[in-house]
Amino acid sequence: MIILSNFDSQVENVAKLMNFDRELLSIVIKSVSDLRERLRGVHGLDNATLDATRTLEQLRVIQKNDSLRPSYETIFNQGLVLLVSYFSSSVQDLLKLALASAIDAGTDPNLMKEELKFSLRDLSDRNFDLQDAIPDLLILAKDISFQDMQSISRAFNNHLGIAIEKDEAVNNIILAQGCRHVIVHGGALVSERLLKQVAKASPREVMPALTLNDRVQFSEREVLLVAQYMKKYLKVVAQKVQQKYRIPI
Repeated sequence: MIILSNFDSQVENVAKLMNFDRELLSIVIKSVSDLRERLRGVHGLDNATLDATRTLEQLRVIQKNDSLRPSYETIFNQGLVLLVSYFSSSVQDLLKLALASAIDAGTDPNLMKEELKFSLRDLSDRNFDLQDAIPDLLILAKDISFQDMQSISRAFNNHLGIAIEKDEAVNNIILAQGCRHVIVHGGALVSERLLKQVAKASPREVMPALTLNDRVQFSEREVLLVAQYMKKYLKVVAQKVQQKYRIPI
């Protein structure tokens, strides 16, 4: 499943980003440790004030106490923003693939009745390839938002007859999408719009309670937890698409 494996790789990249401070610190500690060994072995230094021992000890204390984490918190929110974008792209790829397969099969009556309006510019931009262009044009015509779980659910159900259950995974993704918006556009403060958006997104594991004007601050654990729910959702949708159209994903 290429779409799913691509999303898995993107999640790994987000995880690496959120641990960049730890990776960097490990590299620095190894470099200073190697330097100390060279100073001792090649130059014969055996003085803690001159052979980098003191510096190495301080770096190891920082590593043990995870002292850089508080200064790195803003990256966790940005990791969540990236994750929501990657998820939206993956869902869009799934829908486009399913639409292309359905159109090619011609077996979904509701889909085949859809009327599309497009300009010559729309066709020119796509090299007049209607077969590949139709899924994109349909998405544009129906104004499908891939950062809105209701819009995603309607798109799969109305155009493909694929029903997606609203479960805990969906609730946690709704929370992530709403928080992504306030992080990018609202100074990471809980807004009335966010509270309204997540009011029915229950039960959920991530941030089950929000308070107006509180600051949204994700932890590394919460970001990775959202990622697991996104993986679960994408797997379910991919399986439904595969079962209906017998296509590799």
